[in-house]
Amino acid sequence: MKKFAKALFVFIFPLLMVTIVFEIYLRTMETDYEQKLNGLKENYNTIELLILGNSHAYNGIDPNQFVIPAYNMAASNQSLYFDKRITLKHIEKLKNLKFVLINVDYHSLYFSSQGIRDTWLYYDYDIKYKDKNECLSDISHFWFGYTPKISLSIVKDKLLNYYKTSIKANDSIILGWMPHYGTKESKFTLKELKKKGKWFNREVDKSDEREEIISDLDDFIMQLKEKSITPILFTSPMYTELYQYLKKDHIIQNDIDIQKLIKKHNIKYWDYSKNDFNKSFFYDMDHLNNKGAIKFSKELNQVFIDNFIK
Repeated sequence: MKKFAKALFVFIFPLLMVTIVFEIYLRTMETDYEQKLNGLKENYNTIELLILGNSHAYNGIDPNQFVIPAYNMAASNQSLYFDKRITLKHIEKLKNLKFVLINVDYHSLYFSSQGIRDTWLYYDYDIKYKDKNECLSDISHFWFGYTPKISLSIVKDKLLNYYKTSIKANDSIILGWMPHYGTKESKFTLKELKKKGKWFNREVDKSDEREEIISDLDDFIMQLKEKSITPILFTSPMYTELYQYLKKDHIIQNDIDIQKLIKKHNIKYWDYSKNDFNKSFFYDMDHLNNKGAIKFSKELNQVFIDNFIK
């Protein structure tokens, strides 16, 4: 029995120590979400334009290019569900907020959960996804919140980024905007374009949430207007050749749904699905690089000036 207990201790002790070390690290590290939230709080009194959306907006819109103080609260895979709740959680403290740019892309009306990222937003934004039970993820960030695989990947990326560039991974966030640099040529092959199109179509096809999400967005728009804040819907640019691999029925349905919302609420919709952005402006087939983001942001700013300033 003593031998068994000793063997058990030898097995458990290293695992326990690794868990403790990772728990401390994961609970104290500065995440992208935390940095974005801190930036939002620091600019509570100046922000007039809030940018929401998924990674297309997160990587693709530079707040510095706007004529009024802007901040980017979009994030990778962020759904309209969280766009709404992040905004409403902080709206009373955003004393000068006048406009909200809401990203609605090909798949935006078809998903609300962000998978494991739901828990990460819960950690940093204190917003739960519906009635999801976060009991286990509260107990252990390492085993249930991030999982060991992702935790190891986070540490590896931080170390590589530190030693290769001498800057921390989060230092490239600018007013909530995370730019990509350069163009990944390998992502523009026919194989990759078909693969990405298949992924988008699968995400839309498997969804049964469309009506619920539209209703939730409708309510969000109404709440913003009740506070004299102007919502603006927009669709981000993607590499135009990708569109031939997206299902036309879904594109048509999206347009019908968006047109109903903008007519009902008398709001603007700026559609950049049809664009003149060549490959040099993209990081991959559906994300702009820093050059593309600056170009896109300047175009949005000009349309904004034409509609609301002049």
